[in-house]
Amino acid sequence: MRRPDPADGMLVAANVIWSLNYATTKYAFERWSPIAFSGLRFATAGVALALLVRWREGGLGVDRGDVRLIVACGFVGIFLNQLTFTYAVDYTAAANVALILAASPAFAAVFAVILGHERVRAAHWLALSVSLVGVALVVMGGSDLAGFSLRGDLLAVGAALTWAGYTVMLRPLLGRYSAARISALVILVGAVIMTPVTVVQVANQDFGSIGGLRWGSWVYSTIGPLLVTNWLYFRALHRVGAARATLYMYLQPFLGAVFAAWLLGEKLVAVQLIGGAVIVGGVALGRAVAARRAPADEVEPPGEPS
Repeated sequence: MRRPDPADGMLVAANVIWSLNYATTKYAFERWSPIAFSGLRFATAGVALALLVRWREGGLGVDRGDVRLIVACGFVGIFLNQLTFTYAVDYTAAANVALILAASPAFAAVFAVILGHERVRAAHWLALSVSLVGVALVVMGGSDLAGFSLRGDLLAVGAALTWAGYTVMLRPLLGRYSAARISALVILVGAVIMTPVTVVQVANQDFGSIGGLRWGSWVYSTIGPLLVTNWLYFRALHRVGAARATLYMYLQPFLGAVFAAWLLGEKLVAVQLIGGAVIVGGVALGRAVAARRAPADEVEPPGEPS
């Protein structure tokens, strides 16, 4: 066994920042329009990350043959994902969104099989089935509580599916370019694709009513989950490897639910938490199967939809 490394603390910090974003985003939506909030934060973070990558790597260029895939990643991983994620957070409880999104890696494993990246194995389908049972328990557990919405829960499933598709689409790119460069390009492309919707909502946004705390939520969601966590995650990844870094992501669904209960007063019932545990169990099963074949240092995109 390895001794604790400073990188372990960085990974914990990154996952705490990601987990807190569910509650801060939900709180911000009391005054912010969802896509005005999301579109502005991705545009801002994309420019900042692009400038950082240009400074550190000398440019953002990629091969012409990869441009279409980067655009597709921006469409699926930023535009479609943010449409589903932001409205899921707007319509249903932040805790439910955090717990349901834990199923993303299980969906990603199945997408990888469908696209021929991995061979079909019974364990893939078992892992997905277990995670789907967990999703059903989360939805059923919150169905009678105030602040929960089936529409929002289904949108959270959509966010999990789009994030899963995005992570599989990224794999060829992460083998050729730095993760920071791809993150910068995809975020910028996604922000551009979101522009028509963003412009409409920004034009109708009452900025005077937002208030200091909700502006603070926007600043946090822009700097924390999109910029600080990328730096923490990838710096830690090079020290401890992807397999160890991935373990810390199991903190996210439960921390997300805890922060939502603590900061927003959302109620949680045992069935929801059991459902979250079942989802994580399915994901862990899928990752255990994948770990037998994947290189120990294989890079994966960090975090969950944010």
